[in-house]
Amino acid sequence: CALPILVVFGVIRAMARSRQQPLAYAGGNAAGAPRETSLPRAASHEPAGVAAPAEVTTAVPAGFDTEGFIRQAKLNFIRLQAANDARDLDTLKEVTTDEMYTAILAELAPRTGPQHTDVVNLQAQLLEVTTEGDRHWASVRFEGMIREDTQEAAAFQEVWHLQKPVSGQTGWLLAGIQQAA
Repeated sequence: CALPILVVFGVIRAMARSRQQPLAYAGGNAAGAPRETSLPRAASHEPAGVAAPAEVTTAVPAGFDTEGFIRQAKLNFIRLQAANDARDLDTLKEVTTDEMYTAILAELAPRTGPQHTDVVNLQAQLLEVTTEGDRHWASVRFEGMIREDTQEAAAFQEVWHLQKPVSGQTGWLLAGIQQAA
C-alpha cells in the first residue's frame, strides 16, 4: 500500500512571482521534466522546531504560471509514486526536504517486496503560493483515483506542501503531504 506522508506544518507558504526562475522541481531535467520515477503517500511526522510565521501572504500572486506549475506538479506526483514503489532512495532524497525524507524512510522500512501503483486519474489545483523569510512555499491539492498492486482503484485527496529557497539553490522540494478530509 502506498505511503500517506502526513506532515502538518501549520500555515504553509509558497513561491512569490518576484523570482523569475524556471518552474522546475528538484530532480527535473534541464527542461524541468522529471525522470521516470516517483513517491509514497504515508505516515505522520511533525518536524521539530517549526514555528508559526510572523507574516503571511496568501493566494497565488498575479502573473504566476499556475498552468505550468500544475502541469509539472502532476508529472512529479507520478514520478514520486514510482520512486516509492521502486524504493528509489536517491530520487526520494533528491526531491524531498530532510525531514520528509526521514519520514519516508521510516515508512519504507517495514515494507517488503515490490509494490506497483497506477495513477488512474489525477487532478491538481494550486491552493497557495507565498514567500516567508528565505523560503517560497506552494500548496497543491491532488485528487483522483489510484490502484495499488492488484486492488481496485480507490479515490484519494491530499495536499502537497512544497518549498524552495528564495536564493534558488534548489528546485521545489516536497516538505509534507496532508491527507485532505
